[in-house]
Formats: sequence, C-alpha cells, structure tokens
Amino acid sequence: MARFGLLAASAVFLGCVHAQTAPSEFPSCDVLVSAGLSDILYYPDDTEYQASITSYWSGTVQAVRPWCIVRPRSTAEVSAAFKALVAADGTGEWDIAVRGGGHSHWASNNVGNGTTIDLSLLNAVTYNNCSQMAKIGAGARWGAVFAKVEAFGRTITGGREGNVGVAGLTLGGGASFHSARRGFACDDVVNYEVVLADGSIVQANAGSKADLFKALKGGGNNFGIVTRFDMKTFEGPAGGIWGGLLFMLYDQKDKVLRQLNRFVAMNNENRDDSETLTFTWTAGAQEPQIAMVALNTAGLQNSPSFTPFNNVTTLMDDRRHRTYGEMIRAYVSPAGPRSVWYSTCFHNRLDILEKAASIFEAAVARLASQYGADSGVGLTIVVQPLGKHFAIPGAGRNVLGLDKTVTHDSIIWLVQSFTATAEQEAVLVPIIADMTAELEAYVDAQGANTPWRYHNYVNQAQNPLESYGEDNVKFLKAVAAKYDPKGVFQTRVPGGFKLSHIQ
Repeated sequence: MARFGLLAASAVFLGCVHAQTAPSEFPSCDVLVSAGLSDILYYPDDTEYQASITSYWSGTVQAVRPWCIVRPRSTAEVSAAFKALVAADGTGEWDIAVRGGGHSHWASNNVGNGTTIDLSLLNAVTYNNCSQMAKIGAGARWGAVFAKVEAFGRTITGGREGNVGVAGLTLGGGASFHSARRGFACDDVVNYEVVLADGSIVQANAGSKADLFKALKGGGNNFGIVTRFDMKTFEGPAGGIWGGLLFMLYDQKDKVLRQLNRFVAMNNENRDDSETLTFTWTAGAQEPQIAMVALNTAGLQNSPSFTPFNNVTTLMDDRRHRTYGEMIRAYVSPAGPRSVWYSTCFHNRLDILEKAASIFEAAVARLASQYGADSGVGLTIVVQPLGKHFAIPGAGRNVLGLDKTVTHDSIIWLVQSFTATAEQEAVLVPIIADMTAELEAYVDAQGANTPWRYHNYVNQAQNPLESYGEDNVKFLKAVAAKYDPKGVFQTRVPGGFKLSHIQ
C-alpha cells in the first residue's frame, strides 16, 4: 500500500480513544472489538501502536502501517484474536500478519491492509534446572534468552545478535555460532506450543504431533502461530567463550578472504570455531571497511583456525573471554534504516570469494558517484561458513534438507542495502538483485552452486522452501493440509514464504 494511503487510513482514527467500541471502517479491527479484545487492541494514534511500529528493525517494515495492532498477553489471547480474525469474512480484502521480535528485513511480519498480531509481550524466558530446558516466549529476543540461561551456567543454540527475535530465527532454521557443532537453533527445540488455524492450542513434539514438530523445524509460518519454544540447553564454558570483533582496512581484503577460505576448509576439525565476515560501505567513505566476528565457543584462545590473523593488520581486535550473551548484546545492528537483502550459497572456493568481492567493489563505485555522505545510503556483503557437517545434528529431524543439498563445504553470501528513503531503495534493489544474479551466473559456470538458501537471509522473491528438496516440500505440503485444511496460513496470513507458491 502507498504511504499516502496508509497515512489516510491512519487519519481516520484521529481523536478516537484506545478502547474503541463503535464500528470503524476497518473490519479486522471491529471483529476484535466484538470478540472482547479491545483492551489489547491499538490504533495509529495510540502510544502502544507507535511503540510496536518503531520496534521493527527495518525502516522498510516500519513504513507499513496496519489498520490496528493486537498485542496478546497470553497464548489464550493469541487464540481468541486469531480465531476471531479467521472467522470474519475478509479473504482477499484484508490480511493478518504475525510478528515475534520484528527483525525481518521485509514485511513478512507486518501488513498494511489488515491487522498485525504482535507477540512481543509473550517474552517470558524460564529455565528448569531439573530438565535443563528453557521455555521461551515467541516475543523474546536472544539477548534476554542468553541472560537467563547463563545465570545457571548454561548456554543455548541461539542467535548471533542480541536484538534478533527467537520466533523468526528459529522457524527459519536458525543459524548460530554453535551451528558447526550443534546444527541450527531448530535442532535443539524439543516442543512447540502452537495456535492452529482453528484457534486450538496444541503441543508439538517428538511424541505428539511429530509431523508438525518436524515441519516447524525450518518450515516457517505455514502451519500455525508458535507461541512458545521449549529448547535444550547445555553447559557453557566455565571461563566464557573466546571471541569478538575485528576491524580492518580494505587493503587487508586478500588476506582476509584467504583466511576465510582456509577456515571453512578446516572447520570440520575445529567445530567450536565460528566466524562471520562483513564488507561494509557507507556513502561518503573513501573505501569500504572490513569487519569480522571470530570466536571459539569452548573458550579456546589459540585455535589454529585463527592463526592467519597474526598476519592481518587490524584497526581493532576486541576478542576476549566473556559469555556468548555478553558478546551478542554488544554487537547489535542499528535499527531504523530501510533494508533489502538477497542471498545465495556456493562451494568454498577462493576464486568465488574474490569474484564476490569484485562485484561488491563495482557496485560501490557506481553508488559512490550517486550518493554523498548525507544520503544515508550503504551497502554490505556478509559471508559465513556452511560446512557439510552443519547438516549432521538435524539430518532427518528437520526439513532444511542440508544433508542432501550441501554436498561440499560451502559459503552463505548475503548482500544488504541500507537507505533512508523509499526512492533510494527503489534504486538499490535492482542493483543488489543484479549483484546476486552476476555472482550466481559465475558460480553456475564453475559448477559450484550449493542449491540451498537460508530462509532468514533471502529476498521475498527467493522462496527458500524450494531449496529444501522435493521430498521435504511434499512432506511440508502434507502437514500444512492436515493442520490447516482451509489454507488459512496460505491465504489469510500472506507474510513469509508460502508452500502454495511452490508448484
């Protein structure tokens, strides 16, 4: 919806009080009032509505304004709200969105023509010392999760930034600094609490609704609204992890790319090691900068994986012992700028990494001639390991299909645009799409494509579910048909990647 249309819609509510009971022009809001949920329903002139909108990470998503936002305080209220919305006549006229932590770069978790269910108040995190499991509300963020479990000397296979939400990351698989050893976050989930399309509340685990349990391990929001994740924890290193952030000038690029290539090749023998490499350019800067997060999750300071850093000149190296949670709370991507992402995956080859860098440099040169320091424009590429061994913990237990598609040690590549305005975003989107297409063409020519796409990194035009493999797609469609026979999550909840879009 155009921004002017959203503002016009918002203006209708000016002067209304929060506990609105009179019929409005917006049917999805009216049905929630009729369901007795007006005390958790918020309109554009409410402080709580504005707080919900501004808490989205991406400015692109903040620009989407729902008619109203419902903020449940319990799973029962999620059920009541969703049941009322689904029962109302509105297919094709208005939609429903569901958000957890709100960190998606695109509006998979927000809607302009309809109502957003904001789960951010379902953010409780509890730890049971007997079962050694954490129960995590769908509105929680990973910084808070680690703070809770680390107080008991435990850790968890969780996200890599403190402000990333648990729900979106985990339903998309969930890459972690622990992934080389433990797989993805979804692999350590032992139970999901789920509100189904008919409003019923169920528990999905290995002993009950095992098919739904498996489908939720990477299948996204095609089956229900997950309101709680029960996850395994494990003992954290007594002295903390060893790791942190390194900054380097761009003239260190060749050394850093060689280091990453070597790192991926030997990661199977050093599974406690993890790293993520970022090239970042901001308009007005003379050249890009290089940043890398490098760590050993067992607390080993001198892992052989990181020996090449002895020959790299750094501007800053803050690696030290601390908890995983302390580190991810310190490294948080700033919220607010508009952002669009594209992603791909390829074999771990130095020539491809060098090609990716040259594509980035060409795009930077083009953008530098168009945008100055006050424009707010930026471009980033992120590369990170995806070793064959990442598939082992979840093989046959999740739907990601890594055991069939990641046949070589590989690299996940992500390009991100950052802009201040919709007009700038319209310019950068085709540029980053072309960057991805050029890299994929080179990769294909080398026979080095890894035919898997990470759910949480891809653009909305890149449906990652297709990359899970034919058998997994068939399984996911069967589970969706069983638990959502009317296709509510395919039609009434349009955000996210849909199974119905796969032929």
